[in-house]
Amino acid sequence: MNRFIVIVCFFIGLLLLASLLWLKRTGNLSTHSLNIDQQLSENVAEATSTNIEGANSQIIDRTFPRKQFQPKTDWSDKTMDFNGTQLSYKFGEGNPSEVALLPEHYLPRKGSEGMLYVTAKTEYLLKAFLSDKNLPQLLNKCVNYLNDNMAAQNPDIPVNQMVSVLDNKDVDIENYLIIDKETGRKMINPKSDYRMNDFLNTLNNPLSRSPIAIECFELNRMQDFEELQRKFHVLGREYTHTGKVMPE
Repeated sequence: MNRFIVIVCFFIGLLLLASLLWLKRTGNLSTHSLNIDQQLSENVAEATSTNIEGANSQIIDRTFPRKQFQPKTDWSDKTMDFNGTQLSYKFGEGNPSEVALLPEHYLPRKGSEGMLYVTAKTEYLLKAFLSDKNLPQLLNKCVNYLNDNMAAQNPDIPVNQMVSVLDNKDVDIENYLIIDKETGRKMINPKSDYRMNDFLNTLNNPLSRSPIAIECFELNRMQDFEELQRKFHVLGREYTHTGKVMPE
C-alpha cells in the first residue's frame, strides 16, 4: 500500500513538473512574440516617418523661392581710365567726347545696318521703362508665376539648380547700362536686355491664343502691360536705330 502511494505521488510530481515547464515555454513564446510585434511596429513607424519627411522635403524642394522686385533707376556718375585717358560719364549725356561717335558712324545707311549705340535719348528711355509704376507689380506677379510653372514642368531638376526668369539685377539701371571696357562707350547689358525681352515675349507671345500675361497680371491690367511692352520696344529701336537711315 505504501509503495502504491509513493508511485502515485511520483507520477503526480512528474505531471506538475511537466506543467510548469510547459507554462514557462508558453510565456517565453508570448514574450518573444510581443517583442517581435513591438519591434515591427517601431520599424513601420520609423519607415512611415522617413517617407513623410522625404515627401515633405520633396514638396519644399519644388517651391521656387519668392522674388520681390524693386527696380533701381539711379545711375551714378563714373570715371574710367581708357588707354591712359581719364574719362567721365554722366547719366543722360551720352558718351564722353573722347569716345563718342557721330551719327554717320552709327546710323544705318542704305544697304548697311547701323551700330548698337547708346545716345542720351537711349538712357532716358531706359530710365522711363524701369521707372514705370506698373513694372514692379508685373515682375512680382509674373516672374514668380513663370518660375513656379518651370519648377512644375521639370520635376526631375532640383529647384536650387534652376535659374529664375529674372532677378533684381536685371532691373537695376547700374547693371543694365554699363561701360564697354574695349570701346570706352556706354552700352546696354546684352544679358539683362535679352532676359527682359524673353520675359515680355513669353507673357505676350503672338502665336498664343491667350497671353500668359492675362493669367498672372489679369485681364484688366493688359493695357498697363502693353504700355510697358511699348516702352521696351521704343528703347530697343533707339538703341539699335531701327527704322532710321542716315541721309546720303
